[in-house]
Amino acid sequence: MAAPEPPTNTHSKREADYERFKNYAALTFLVASPVLIAIPPRKLDHFTVLLTGAFCVSANHITRERTGRSIVDRLETRLTSTPAAFRDLPSDRAEEIQARLRAARDAQIRDGGSVSDGVEKLKARQQQEKGLANRVWMGGEEEGWKERRLREEQKALDEGKGYGDLIKEHIWDVWTWGRKDESEEED
Repeated sequence: MAAPEPPTNTHSKREADYERFKNYAALTFLVASPVLIAIPPRKLDHFTVLLTGAFCVSANHITRERTGRSIVDRLETRLTSTPAAFRDLPSDRAEEIQARLRAARDAQIRDGGSVSDGVEKLKARQQQEKGLANRVWMGGEEEGWKERRLREEQKALDEGKGYGDLIKEHIWDVWTWGRKDESEEED
């Protein structure tokens, strides 16, 4: 008759089997969860939340197994530790520069009202920045573009076109950067 195996060997074998099961399960959920979330019907419900949670736990487990530190550990160290650049703010160098700037500004004020020159420069720079922002936002449209657009819309509606046709035309203008369609040029 064979002697029974010692209990520690069985216990260690079960632990190894359990670890292997956890790794395979984590890999399975890491791949299967996004696939199951992506297949129709795509909706945000309890099933999607559970799959997202399974994906996160699996990614955390695999990261811990491969690197020794989990994603959660890495986030905790980032959130709790303050970067060296922000520990001693303002730094001595920054305070020195601020003192120099204050002294220069005070000297300008004492020298005779050159503050108005600074204010004028600031206003001019703000106008220039506002002009640039306005040009970017408006895309080169001139004044009265709303009225012109409404007239074009009313004219198209009077010709029997619908809003769908107008939307398609606007999308085509954006897509072709304002160039006319070859069929329209022939007409």
